[in-house]
Amino acid sequence: MKNIMKSVFFVFFMAGGTVASDTVVENKPENDSIIVYYFHSTSRCVSCIKIEKWSYDAITDSFPDAMKEGKLVWRPTNIDKQENKRFIKEYTLFTNTLIVTEIKKGKQVRWKNPDKVWQFLRDQEQFSAYVTQEIRSYLAE
Repeated sequence: MKNIMKSVFFVFFMAGGTVASDTVVENKPENDSIIVYYFHSTSRCVSCIKIEKWSYDAITDSFPDAMKEGKLVWRPTNIDKQENKRFIKEYTLFTNTLIVTEIKKGKQVRWKNPDKVWQFLRDQEQFSAYVTQEIRSYLAE
């Protein structure tokens, strides 16, 4: 039974399923918050899935209070869905991408693409430190 469950999880994960995508914290647009988007397509490679999982882990481990209070929002977003196509142009997306954006009084005031996540795919500790640092700089201001 244990091996069957492992196989089911592996197939789910390889097919693009992810536990992190089920954990979206909604915010109201009028709230001041930092939103961390993970933009992905329907089809994803192992590295793309890893970026989502490691980003989610870094955020939830480092900022649980900010997430609980709605100051920090994790939002995986499938850009293949029609309602999300606008993000491709807005953030100049050409691959699966992590974007950190600040919302004040319902308006986006700044955003950045922590594009070095791809460089740290062989080291989860460095990856997490980088993502945490990028988000912390937004929360601090």
